[in-house]
Amino acid sequence: MLGKCVPVLAMMLLLLGCAAGGSGGGSEEAPAAPELSGAPGAGANAFNPYMQATLPNTREFTTEGQQMLGAMGGGQPTIEGEAAHRKNWREEIYPVVFGDRTAPHEILVLLNFSNPRSAEVWKAVTTASRSLSPKECKIAVFGNSTENYGTDLMGLAIWIAHSRPGQAMPYLTYALDRWNEVKAAQRRAGTAKTFKNEYDATATAADYPIHYAYLSRLKPPVPAADELNVAKYCYNAGNVNMYQTTQLCQYYGVRERPAVIVDGRVLGKVSADAILKVLK
Repeated sequence: MLGKCVPVLAMMLLLLGCAAGGSGGGSEEAPAAPELSGAPGAGANAFNPYMQATLPNTREFTTEGQQMLGAMGGGQPTIEGEAAHRKNWREEIYPVVFGDRTAPHEILVLLNFSNPRSAEVWKAVTTASRSLSPKECKIAVFGNSTENYGTDLMGLAIWIAHSRPGQAMPYLTYALDRWNEVKAAQRRAGTAKTFKNEYDATATAADYPIHYAYLSRLKPPVPAADELNVAKYCYNAGNVNMYQTTQLCQYYGVRERPAVIVDGRVLGKVSADAILKVLK
């Protein structure tokens, strides 16, 4: 099961003739934008598998893709069909870290771990959450990164969301802040790296990798004997979520991550006040 989702999703992208939509971001600032930009899609819950049987699919067939699928006797692949073999597939394509899964309002947070602004955007979301009713509004998180290690970190957020309910938000705060801290320490030491794996994302040889360090902070902590299995799960779950992040970006017209979408509307400037204003 653990190894199946990544090649399947890769084949979906190949057949549909699309790249992953670019992981965007880096550390460049987005151009100035109005407080709200129009979203071409519907409002809240379009991608919520707990409320929708069929989810939007932004992948368009090429002629070659149609011929290949037809030759194999297949039809148009969908994320809910391709990921359904995974026990926690709904959590992976729509990880709710705050609120009830079927709450009427939603905040979608699209992170790019390699963009330092993600930590700032996430803090705005967590601040806004203190004024929200879990029965009225939920927060779902999606991750994409120009540096591969972000996939593992997003995968751990998903694992925590369904295995340690209520602890995913503080984990994301830690992971995003620690990413920036390690980057800064590496730059000061003249050893800046691209975070391709967990050992690139350390400031000194004595540091524990970011997501392994957090396993002991959870309540209850992850037993040492289970750490490898959790780490394997994180990579695969992060890849499933990354695919869905690309879907959301195309559907809502998001060009730069991090981004926040509130009830189907993309915020141009992200702040706690701006989030709450849309929800009024």
